[in-house]
Amino acid sequence: MRFDDIWVAGTGATLGDPVPVSGAVAAGAYSAEAAASTGMISYSQSTQAPPEMAVSSGRQAIKAAAEHAVEIGPTSLHLHSHAGFQGIDQWSAACWIAGELIGTQLDTMPITVAAWSNGSIASLEVAANALTANPALPSALITVADRFGPPGDRFHTSPGMVFGDGAAAAVLTRGGGRFRLLSCVAEADTVLGGLARGDEPFRLSPSPEPADSRRRTREFLAQGEVSLRDIQTRTTQRVRSVVSRALDEAQVSPDQVDWMVTPFVGRTLYHNSFVRPLDFTPRNTLLEFGLTIGHLGAADQILGLHHLAGSDLLEPGSRILLIGTGMGFTFSAAVLTAGDD
Repeated sequence: MRFDDIWVAGTGATLGDPVPVSGAVAAGAYSAEAAASTGMISYSQSTQAPPEMAVSSGRQAIKAAAEHAVEIGPTSLHLHSHAGFQGIDQWSAACWIAGELIGTQLDTMPITVAAWSNGSIASLEVAANALTANPALPSALITVADRFGPPGDRFHTSPGMVFGDGAAAAVLTRGGGRFRLLSCVAEADTVLGGLARGDEPFRLSPSPEPADSRRRTREFLAQGEVSLRDIQTRTTQRVRSVVSRALDEAQVSPDQVDWMVTPFVGRTLYHNSFVRPLDFTPRNTLLEFGLTIGHLGAADQILGLHHLAGSDLLEPGSRILLIGTGMGFTFSAAVLTAGDD
């Protein structure tokens, strides 16, 4: 969908301490071969729970938005997204975060956007659609946060990447801001959802053991209905499709893309998943930055925007392409331009 007057007025981000990947290799927790393939340098490790990181990021975004005379209040929409455990079982992290950032009495409903690693762009789309559909809605606050500590395994949860801890936030509104959202599109291929399920049966209660994603992927391939080549073909088609549609709707040609922000995965997976499917090479990417913090679950793209905004890397009018993927399997893309400040 094309958007004519949706802006990101402010962003925020929170990361943990950088931990060198070389330490995990020396300790035998991560193989030297995998480290060489991914090119990972370090990862973000936090002692805070994700909702705490979300609040910190949200405060930064709200303060930045205030510089554009944009406020977050009881009538603002709040969306929270994550891909992992939020610190307490069976509770609403979204409501708690909204209470900390907005207030205890709200005229809207805090909502969790469950899009796994596609949470940043999914939340941007939901917020933009809400602002477009409801003129009475003044603004929207997005928070995204994840932490990948024990009993999970940040090195082996998914091949081709190392997971990091972090959070990000964005304030959306109309009338002006730091970034203008031009378009956002999403697609899904639910056949690929089997990659995250394998032969797992439905249970009546959560498993006490952490999920073994690698085993599930092997089981899915062993079923014989979809080959590894089929997976690569389907993934390539969907990435190419969402990027093409988002650029067309934004009226931006591929050679006009100044920055491309993808999930923060390792070099090999980045090339196979987000470079090879496209018919163009962007001028600039955040690949090297991502290799120092790891894949942050739902937060990569909004944190990437915050990094661009705070690192003096953008010129007014710079065009930014965001690409997202998530379990299910979902694919999305968004196009933004940088404002004048």
